[in-house]
Amino acid sequence: MKKYTWSTHKIVQETKDAITIFFKTGSQLFSYLPGQYLNLTCTIGGEQVSRSYSFSSIPSDEFPSITVKRIADGKMSNYLLENAALTDTWDVEAPFGNFTFDRKLAPDSRIVFLAGGSGISPLFSMLKSIGQDTNPPLLLYSNKSPEEAIFWNELETMRSENRLNIYHSFTSPSHISAQLDHISGRFTPLVLRSILFSRIENLEKAHFYICGPTELMTLYHDVLLGINIAERQIHMEYFDPIVVEIPHIGNDGITREILLSYFTDQYVNDELQSYECTSLIEVDAGVSLLDAIRDYGIPVPHSCKKGTCGSCWAIKTDGQVQMVNNHALTEQEISESMVLLCQSYPLDHNVSITIHDNYTQAGKE
Repeated sequence: MKKYTWSTHKIVQETKDAITIFFKTGSQLFSYLPGQYLNLTCTIGGEQVSRSYSFSSIPSDEFPSITVKRIADGKMSNYLLENAALTDTWDVEAPFGNFTFDRKLAPDSRIVFLAGGSGISPLFSMLKSIGQDTNPPLLLYSNKSPEEAIFWNELETMRSENRLNIYHSFTSPSHISAQLDHISGRFTPLVLRSILFSRIENLEKAHFYICGPTELMTLYHDVLLGINIAERQIHMEYFDPIVVEIPHIGNDGITREILLSYFTDQYVNDELQSYECTSLIEVDAGVSLLDAIRDYGIPVPHSCKKGTCGSCWAIKTDGQVQMVNNHALTEQEISESMVLLCQSYPLDHNVSITIHDNYTQAGKE
């Protein structure tokens, strides 16, 4: 992951409550995979606020994009819906996420996307990345009404070109449709099973990508397990994940010391310079590395504190830690000793952590 300053290319109003922001990256080299996301930081009311948004673009697009849907009482989403068109530059950190589409699956496996609301964003990126030489994927997409379905026109175009099969669920009681692929009301287990059995041959070889509201994702997941789909074939991206609590982690009553290396900025003769610092930090039992470090007044970028946004990543250079929840780091990044500080607890007295300057990592783009 790396920090960038991007500018606005254009803003597209997708629905009444959703916009797509297209960015100009300038001369900054940048790459990502379909399904990954970025962290966006804005100053709102004098406070720096960071949120994660999936790319709705594909890597070959000239202008990366994210799609934002208004959330009731959502500080960032409401700010972006009202101010994005007035914003010239953006503070971005990317890419994050291990919810990615494996293009090698497409030639010999049927692909099914199960979405709800703004959960279509990473799936739309995956959809666009699928070549036309494969079987058209199946999309099951739930919204209140067609007017609230993000990317409606683009999805209908893909359907008309035989690049996609779609079944819509419209949950608004006022919406009535006679189309066979328009389901009035919520998807039910019976309806989902009927669609899957009728439209997908060799279900045991299919792969399923799920993103949307948590309750809908749980429904999709339970139905798939109920028809004997293996967990390895089910890929899920939680915007608001269920946090798995493991009470015994870090609760053995032992206070441990960790060695922390980090960078701090100071002005010297009116010039901003960065200095590497090393501190010995005490971590009480049951306290995460992030909270312990912040208790010492050391600033650490963070946002969700649920293991989702990836903002608080760091490198473990020694010792053992337990990372309780991880919805941001890939297996490769974990193998490179990256950890999420908000979800990590020291297991011995040898733990050393490095927070890199500007959150860049040598050898990574």
